[in-house]
Amino acid sequence: MAAGTRIVPNIPWTHLRETLERFAEYFIQQARNNLGNNRSIATGTLYDTMNPIITIGEDFYKVEIEIQTYWDYVENGRSPGKFPPISKIKEWIQVKPVHPYPDARGKLPTIDQLTFLISRKIANEGIEPHPFFKPAKEDAIRYFEQAIELAIDEDVEAYVEEHVIRQALYNDLSMYL
Repeated sequence: MAAGTRIVPNIPWTHLRETLERFAEYFIQQARNNLGNNRSIATGTLYDTMNPIITIGEDFYKVEIEIQTYWDYVENGRSPGKFPPISKIKEWIQVKPVHPYPDARGKLPTIDQLTFLISRKIANEGIEPHPFFKPAKEDAIRYFEQAIELAIDEDVEAYVEEHVIRQALYNDLSMYL
């Protein structure tokens, strides 16, 4: 069922919510695994701060992942052109840690010099993509698609049984009372 498919109102969606929670947990774990496999963990902030936001409305359901804004640069890389934010590169150098090479005179660059050199390289050459989000999403959807459909069916069936069939039985019995 597509995310935009109309859902019947007043259904508690307990099975659907549980399934979407499992979907989100699975997705986040796959994304974290991909970050590790891509060797894309520097500070661990991106790895540690993914949080699911599950919304089930009257006519939709969605799973969003709260994530650091720079995830897009890890996922899709960065085209050459502009210098990246200097403060972020400096922070990355200090956390990673980056071990600079001595220059022609044997001197090691300072943190500020190293920040400039890395920033210039990024501005000139860009950054290679390290997809972690899209593969995790595709894997989670493939793995959970039928489970989500089944959860919706179970919730609708429980709703129909509880509200429609019981109401019809009550109406039928009230004719004889």
